[in-house]
Amino acid sequence: MTHTTHDLAAVVHRSGHKLTPQRQIILDTLCEMGGHVTVAALYERVHGRYPAIDRSTVYRALDFFGELGLVSAATIGGAAVYEIAGATAAGDDAAHHHLVCLGCGHIDHAPGEAFVAFAAHLQAAHGFAADVSRLTIEGLCRECNGE
Repeated sequence: MTHTTHDLAAVVHRSGHKLTPQRQIILDTLCEMGGHVTVAALYERVHGRYPAIDRSTVYRALDFFGELGLVSAATIGGAAVYEIAGATAAGDDAAHHHLVCLGCGHIDHAPGEAFVAFAAHLQAAHGFAADVSRLTIEGLCRECNGE
């Protein structure tokens, strides 16, 4: 178990819940796979190593971890993807948004604070309270845009 999964396991225990062996395996595998993991990919990896774990167990574990705030979900390219909440490729725990390239499919992260001013503008100009906690923005990455 890595330091990251050890910390996440501590959150489960502090919440008064059990980290069953199945949940531990799924959490370890999700951490190992990194971000933007589909249920199908996660299930394939888990089931390949532990055939007794079925797809419904993976779904239930993801729901459980989501309720505890350990795992976040996003819809990217029409598919639900999961990652450790707040985790980025850079390894920090800051909230972030997803920038999805329509050309090559590359996914990058934008820091959460980048959209605070935008939300404030929407509130001031339109009286609209925008939820900018999870955004997926589609466009072209630097390479596909020719920069």
